[in-house]
Amino acid sequence: MQRRKFIIGTGALATATAAAVGTGAFSSVTAARNIDVAVADDASAYLKLKGTDSHYVVDDGDGGTLAIDMSDSNPTNAGGTGVNPNAVTEFDDLFVVANHGTQPVSVGISKSGQHPDAVTFEDSNGNSLSNGIDLDVGEQASISVVVDTTAGSISVNEELLDSVVIQALA
Repeated sequence: MQRRKFIIGTGALATATAAAVGTGAFSSVTAARNIDVAVADDASAYLKLKGTDSHYVVDDGDGGTLAIDMSDSNPTNAGGTGVNPNAVTEFDDLFVVANHGTQPVSVGISKSGQHPDAVTFEDSNGNSLSNGIDLDVGEQASISVVVDTTAGSISVNEELLDSVVIQALA
C-alpha cells in the first residue's frame, strides 16, 4: 500500500509541476521582421495634398511639401503683402486633400503659433478641419482658408501661424 501512495503522490507532483511550468506562456518575444516604407511627396502620398492656387500655395523647396505663403515674402503682382487688419479674408480652394489610402479616414488639423484661432481651414461645405472631415477611399475635398483678424490682440505685421499639421485617422 505504501508503494501505491508513493506512485500516486509522484504522479500528482509531476502533474502539478507540468501545470505550473509547462503552460506554454511567455513574458516577452523579440522578433526581427522586414518592413518597407516609402516617403512620397504630398501629391503622391496616401493622404494627397495638392495646391490649386498657384500664387499662395507653393512648394517649400524641400521634397514636394505643400506650403501656403500669405506673407510679405510672397507679395502679389499688385503689391499685396498680407491680409487686412480687423477683417475677415477668405481664400477659396487653395488646395485639395484626397484619400489615396485603403480605408475611409477622418482628416483633421492642428495649428500652432501666436493666433491659431484666427486661421480656419474648411472644405467647400464650410466644415472645419478642426472638427475633422470624413473622406472615403478615393474621395477628395477642396480646402479654403479663412483668416479672421478682427480680434483686438492681432497687430499689423504679426505672424498668425508657425506650423500646421494635417492628419488622417482611420
